[in-house]
Amino acid sequence: MEARITNFIKTRLAGDYQIWFIVFLLNIFGLLIQFSAKGKMFMGGPMVPIFNIAKSIFLLAGSFAIMSWISRQNYLRVTKYSNIFLIFSWILILVAFFFGENKGGASRWIDLGFISFMPSDMAKLCLTMSLAKIFSTRQADQSAYNFGVILVILIQVGITCFLVMLSNFSTAILIFLTSIVLMIFGRVPFKSIFLIVGIVGFIAGSVVTLGIGQRAATVKARLATYAQRTLSSNKNGLKNLEDKDENYQLKRSWYAIATGALIPKGPGNSQYRFILSQAESDFVYAIILEEYGLIMGLAIPLLFLWFMWRGSSVIRYSGKPLGGLLSAGLTFSIVIQAFINMLVAVGAGPVTGQPMPMISAGGTSLVFTALSIGLILSISRDKEMETKDLKSVI
Repeated sequence: MEARITNFIKTRLAGDYQIWFIVFLLNIFGLLIQFSAKGKMFMGGPMVPIFNIAKSIFLLAGSFAIMSWISRQNYLRVTKYSNIFLIFSWILILVAFFFGENKGGASRWIDLGFISFMPSDMAKLCLTMSLAKIFSTRQADQSAYNFGVILVILIQVGITCFLVMLSNFSTAILIFLTSIVLMIFGRVPFKSIFLIVGIVGFIAGSVVTLGIGQRAATVKARLATYAQRTLSSNKNGLKNLEDKDENYQLKRSWYAIATGALIPKGPGNSQYRFILSQAESDFVYAIILEEYGLIMGLAIPLLFLWFMWRGSSVIRYSGKPLGGLLSAGLTFSIVIQAFINMLVAVGAGPVTGQPMPMISAGGTSLVFTALSIGLILSISRDKEMETKDLKSVI
């Protein structure tokens, strides 16, 4: 029996075992917290809890199957067609924008009946792969970043961010931050990075100022609310701010944290899950603190930091520049998204719609996160493959 388990692990769970362990812990805890955070949904009838539990378990099993399969593949083959998939994701974003399902005041979803997904998640993954390919062939010579190459980078980043920000501004910012990190790791000249930052920043400012897209007004309101909240210096200013609708969810998040951080209410005993409209996704960190307290509230970010360390360490031993750059980009994207979710819950940033990877509910996020982690695990096999090649030579 023990031999079978060992053989199964070796054949099915390829790559860094520490990453597998972290991912397992986060996903299992995510499954538990979702059952609690979705409590208000269970009031719809006796079959609703069973359906939600079955759906969550099915998605979780599917995500692990995806990670397992991708981790055993050659990531060089997977990234071969990244440019084609990136352009395809642009088309899907436009389809979702004009004809997609409207949720939360924006058309971000494509509904296929049996499944619905956000093309912006696909664009984020494909752009990371495409940029990693560009940078990987120019590591030894910065002069290779001529005007034509910088223009290609600007077009890819600019078009992706512009299309995504039409309906999902926070995801566009996440994509842009990931792109900047990749440029730094890819040794793009800083003057070129500043140029790209300036142009994309001008595009973002124009979208918000001119009211282009479906979320410009919301972005303006949330930024104004955040500025007032952080800059208000008197009690009357804060009191007036509390009456604004933009702060309703954040106030409930604070109440949840304040009532459970020091004296946890225990698993399944959250009260604010019935009040927070996005308790299972955007504000899941508040429910974690309410039910499990500061200990789990600190454990979650530490797990993500451990994940970032393991994902980034691939750069040290990956013999291929593409592998190191791709792992760094994907790892950063997952970790920074998690911290954005946590910062929003505690009021340290403007309210966004970013779920916490592997913790929050959401099939699209879970699937594309699984694809990203699968690629990171595949890249982590470079060390194992190089060891085998060295033994064969000896």
